[in-house]
Amino acid sequence: MKRLAFLGVAAVLAVACQSDRITTSSTDAGLTATDAALAASHDAGFGDRLPSPWSGGLRVMTYNLYLGTNLGPILTAQTQEEFLIAAARAYAELQQTDFPARAGRIAAQLAKVQPDVVGLQEVGLWSVSTPYDPTQPPLVPFAVQYDFLQLVLDSLRTHHLRYTAASTVWTSDVSAPAPTAFDASGAPTAFALVRFQDRDVILVRSGVRYRHPAHGVYQAYIPLTLLGTSAGLYRGWCSIDATVDGETFHFVNSHLEAESPDVNYLQAQELVGLLREVRDPVVWVGDFNSDANSGAPSYALATAAGFTDLWPLAHPHDPGLTNGPNDGVGALDASGVLVPYPSLVFDKRIDLVLVRGGHGRIHDVHAAIFGNQPGDRTATGLWPSDHAAVGAVFDLPKEHFAYRR
Repeated sequence: MKRLAFLGVAAVLAVACQSDRITTSSTDAGLTATDAALAASHDAGFGDRLPSPWSGGLRVMTYNLYLGTNLGPILTAQTQEEFLIAAARAYAELQQTDFPARAGRIAAQLAKVQPDVVGLQEVGLWSVSTPYDPTQPPLVPFAVQYDFLQLVLDSLRTHHLRYTAASTVWTSDVSAPAPTAFDASGAPTAFALVRFQDRDVILVRSGVRYRHPAHGVYQAYIPLTLLGTSAGLYRGWCSIDATVDGETFHFVNSHLEAESPDVNYLQAQELVGLLREVRDPVVWVGDFNSDANSGAPSYALATAAGFTDLWPLAHPHDPGLTNGPNDGVGALDASGVLVPYPSLVFDKRIDLVLVRGGHGRIHDVHAAIFGNQPGDRTATGLWPSDHAAVGAVFDLPKEHFAYRR
């Protein structure tokens, strides 16, 4: 999850590495012995075992889509030449992680659950302005290269499912010049400007009533300097009030900071404060970047604020792992070709569905993990994401209340 902190440089040298090849392999690329021991975790989570969509209950889901590139080599570059090569490889990886194909497999996971409401994180928008003069403001409008949201919505329609983006929060927004042509000495002679915009989105199924869409960017963030320009790594939340089977609830989707536990906690603290006065039951989903199984601080803060974690209610003896130490869906080999990981290596549970209800109990709780089985991969062996999705079906408590300090 360390890819975002240096996202601006991922766009550098967009055309310097044009490989669109993907190589399949039967062994993990760059995995340690410890990683290999963890690889068996991809079988955990009870697969697709949720009640059918016709059996009743509120159906929700959370899924981090993975923005598409691993910037680890950039972080270890010692010289400008190493830096530029690493940046070019990172942008080449974005092409090879093939979000259009992954969007199809992400939609297939959502189709297994058919959630009433789903929270998505890292719903990237990549765009390019060309030609670009680095000494001048961009003169050519940006043209979209990958719109993750539209690709997922289009893929859902192939499953005869229609969803609406009910609430969106835009967070990090960075751009960087990318050389597109070189002279005989290797000096760049033309550039494009490549832009990445991050967002989190709530989707609602067609027929689900919702109102009061809201969103916010957290006050706590990580300041950055990207190519000499001051910037920041921002996270946010988005929310709606939705009604399913006559029951109204507040649904909030969030992506908390991965790079700093202190910033992560401040963000969780801010959102918990915002949710204190909500009268309806609250369903809080997202990538918390706070391991539930170890009782990490932000998770502990949420549960102390009255939120119930649904996974252990449904599976008290299953760790429900959803993410691990390896960024991305594969690793680039020495020639810049992406080798997909044959298994997902998970060691923590950070993708969560939390509920704060009335005085009654949450009933008939079912939960399952999706996107972590070999059959979930694309035709070229790419996993849908470097996170597993979590789906849950449950009955909300019938008695509403006003939560006070």
